[in-house]
Amino acid sequence: MKKRILMCSLVAALAPAGMLLATSSTALAQTAPASRTVTPAIEGFHVEKVPRLEQGAALHFHVYGTQNATVNVTIDGATRGVQMQETDPGRYSGSYVIGNHDRFQPNSPVTAEMRLGSQVATTVLRDGLVSGAAASAQAQEPVRPLASKEAGVASAAPGAAPPPPPRTTERPRVARYCTSCAVVEKVEIVREATGGARPLASDVQAAQRYRVTVRFDTTEAIQAIEYDNNPGYRKGDRVRVNDGVLSLDKE
Repeated sequence: MKKRILMCSLVAALAPAGMLLATSSTALAQTAPASRTVTPAIEGFHVEKVPRLEQGAALHFHVYGTQNATVNVTIDGATRGVQMQETDPGRYSGSYVIGNHDRFQPNSPVTAEMRLGSQVATTVLRDGLVSGAAASAQAQEPVRPLASKEAGVASAAPGAAPPPPPRTTERPRVARYCTSCAVVEKVEIVREATGGARPLASDVQAAQRYRVTVRFDTTEAIQAIEYDNNPGYRKGDRVRVNDGVLSLDKE
């Protein structure tokens, strides 16, 4: 009888503890959050269009979608991509400045990629990159480079005539002022008189001289210079006269 009373008392004492443990386990099971994977989603893709695709022009892109994701934009034919920044929750912005080596057109595909963990979402830009009627005019025209400062020539508009070649200006010829310059007027043989007797052949050769008559360019003066032997000048030769000595004018 005493053992039964003791067992009943022990059960009554342990019952509150068992109920408390069961209640705690149920509460923990109810408050534990269920794990779930967030899938990225792109809700919008927009570009601020430019009048022309030319070097130095900036394309501004905007992507809308899931927060806290990594977003990149790529242009087919571009030399690099655009890493977008989350400026507001779920809004990403980035810019691309066109370089001289880019080879894309107004209708080139532009893709936005949103990555969140191991999940990726992509979309393609529906609009072109060039605004208004300029889009069709530049549809087949590559990126237009800026003119270099060294060249100093602006790029021609599509279909315009090529620029004329640079004009070469000749240096004006300056007339020489040469006081010793002259032109040979004539070359003649002069024989000295030998008296009444008939001269020998050797005497005739000794009495024969050459006279060269020249006319100066600046003064039109005439001067005759004699030589014992043939000096080799002919009429029309341009010469210089220095102290009674003739020399060919090579200038």
